[in-house]
Amino acid sequence: MQDYCITKLIGLENVIVSNIVETDTHLEILIETKPCHQNCPQCGKRTRAIHDYRLQKIRDVKFREMYTYLILKKRRYKCTSCGKRFYEPYAFLDRYQRHTKRVLQALLVKVRTVNFKEVAKELGLGHSTVIRWFDRYYTYENHSLPRILAIDEFKGTTEKGTYQCVIGDPQGFKVLDVIQDRKLSTLKDYFRSLPTHRVQMVVMDMWQPYKILAQQLFQNPIIIVDKFHYARHHFWALERVRKRVQKSFQDKDRKSMKKLRFLLHKPKEKLTTREQELLQYYLELSSDLKKAYQVKEAFKKWITQSNERNVRSNLEQLYQAMDKSGLDEYQYMKRTFKSWEKEIINSFIYPYTNGYLEGINNKIKVIKQMSYGIRNFDRLRNKVLCSLI
Repeated sequence: MQDYCITKLIGLENVIVSNIVETDTHLEILIETKPCHQNCPQCGKRTRAIHDYRLQKIRDVKFREMYTYLILKKRRYKCTSCGKRFYEPYAFLDRYQRHTKRVLQALLVKVRTVNFKEVAKELGLGHSTVIRWFDRYYTYENHSLPRILAIDEFKGTTEKGTYQCVIGDPQGFKVLDVIQDRKLSTLKDYFRSLPTHRVQMVVMDMWQPYKILAQQLFQNPIIIVDKFHYARHHFWALERVRKRVQKSFQDKDRKSMKKLRFLLHKPKEKLTTREQELLQYYLELSSDLKKAYQVKEAFKKWITQSNERNVRSNLEQLYQAMDKSGLDEYQYMKRTFKSWEKEIINSFIYPYTNGYLEGINNKIKVIKQMSYGIRNFDRLRNKVLCSLI
């Protein structure tokens, strides 16, 4: 009864615990099994003849927050038919291993949320051992694409390039794969290896190779530009006007104008009385700044009041406001909008964005910081997928 309780406590069945040795740093549990008939791996005959014993030290998971080793009295049998000598198999230990199966199980669970170094420290393993097991057991292959495909990039740390691509399903909120870079040739090679007939819509940012890729590889897809990526063009244009105007002000106004950035972008209806007075003061100092603010209000009206019926007419009104302002900063924005006009209008017709992938990019950033960067692309890809799938 006592042996049964001990084996249940340490989670090992059909073993005999002969001794437990505790030191300041670790725990050693001496175990053995009962002799029984074994099948010879060479001829298949059953035998009970014991050839010899030897002790093997095996790493196990922590017990009572102490590093734990199993001191196993390994038994070797001899086949009476063919003379083959072989070790007894154990349910808790794989062949040729010096770590129990549950150490591997714990590693594969912990490595999803913790970096390799911390996993090695927690389990008492070598750093290279953790990486080797991770590379062996975590491999992913993407075999299909969804009806609605989202594509975005993140800044990587691997040897493959500055940027890596991540693709996902914005409808099912799934990460599908990570691609080594965002070059058009690489993307074409990747998607040509997959069946693309299901893809009907592609959500992307305003990176031209993505648009070329979708038009060439998919069958007349509906291309949607993520709202954040064209909205920030307006933010950049307004900021360029503010910085240009700010340089022409006197020292007092130039220094205090740093707070104006937040007032310019804050919704007009949410401004306090003091903020309205301050904003009006600066707008009166510069006609260019006043014109830029008027374009900002026109942009806000377009993006908040447009729907699939009036988005095109409202966009034309925004173009007119840009032209009326006469500001060079808005001409680049207008040219960009013109070249992506159809895709921008689609973002008002269909309810899909890259918001989910932007959240995934933030999680990838945390994974990279937690690991202090991962240079091997395949390892980074598998680490991202095992953490997020």
